[in-house]
Amino acid sequence: MTHSGFRAWGGAVLALWLSATVPAQTPGRVELELITEPGLPVNAAQRWLAALKDAPFSSIRIRSANPSDKVEVRQRGGAASRSYHVVGLLTERNTLLLPGGEFRMGDTSGLRSWLAKLQAGGEPRLQETPGPFGLTPTQLVAVHEALSAPIAFSTRGQPSFEVLKRIAGGLSLAFLADAETRRAMAGAEAVADELQGLSAGTALAAILRPLGLVMAPKEQPDGAIKLEITDVRRAATSWPVGWPPQKPPRQTAPQLLTFLNVEIEHTPLADTLDAFRTRLDLPLLFDHNSLARHRIDPAEIKVSLPAGRTYYQGAIDRLLNQAQLKSDLRVDEADKPFLWISTLKK
Repeated sequence: MTHSGFRAWGGAVLALWLSATVPAQTPGRVELELITEPGLPVNAAQRWLAALKDAPFSSIRIRSANPSDKVEVRQRGGAASRSYHVVGLLTERNTLLLPGGEFRMGDTSGLRSWLAKLQAGGEPRLQETPGPFGLTPTQLVAVHEALSAPIAFSTRGQPSFEVLKRIAGGLSLAFLADAETRRAMAGAEAVADELQGLSAGTALAAILRPLGLVMAPKEQPDGAIKLEITDVRRAATSWPVGWPPQKPPRQTAPQLLTFLNVEIEHTPLADTLDAFRTRLDLPLLFDHNSLARHRIDPAEIKVSLPAGRTYYQGAIDRLLNQAQLKSDLRVDEADKPFLWISTLKK
């Protein structure tokens, strides 16, 4: 892998494409009222006031608990002027108990994240259980929707870095990448597949994979979600190249079950698949990592199919099998189907 284009890239361009953000919105005011539990250490209340001065609450006050007090969130106003009054408890363990979270003194980043969730979705957001990537269902849906925008330009043969920049420039999500990752992205590799028409999430994952990179949405201390790009060896989980379809194949990609008369004699597999892709209007994406690992080159392998009548999926599977390959039907973030072609061997 070469990195000759990295110095020419420059910090200014890097800042532009790695910092596309959602337009700023004014968050709702959050007033914090703290009640103290019997047994709270002496002077703890004053220490908590000092510790919370950097947390962006609009006001903070501490008082002794009444029998009717409870930890809760009281929402005020409508969508345009929403505010929250939060009642929290300073426990005898010297922790801060809030709806949906418990914090130790000094955990300013955790409190900022808690505040961001409250301001974004009220108390229901606080009660959501984190799922994949440590995100709540609401956050995952938002990321999925943000990555569903279609790619409107041709990608095959274009420099990977240029395509990544162009896709990122049209997204509302910001990106994170360290210096090593940026060097990998700025290499001379070209995109091997045609991704036009597929959604941004699937396209980004497909472009990054041959570079040895993956991406994953990650919540920041301020509650914002950013796409972190990193080396695959350092990633515990990552955004996939497409998703299993929720509908049966006949509904997901009915063209694959269309019958045709076919005869193929000693033709490069890549040319044959290109012809099928055009006739089916169905993207074909390759797992280039696994093909390289097993030294399989579709442009070099010749395939044949005797004259006869069959359906497209059957013909494709028989041809791929001759190259020790297989196909899986997947869909992108906008439910557009495509075939993911990988090796039979693990």
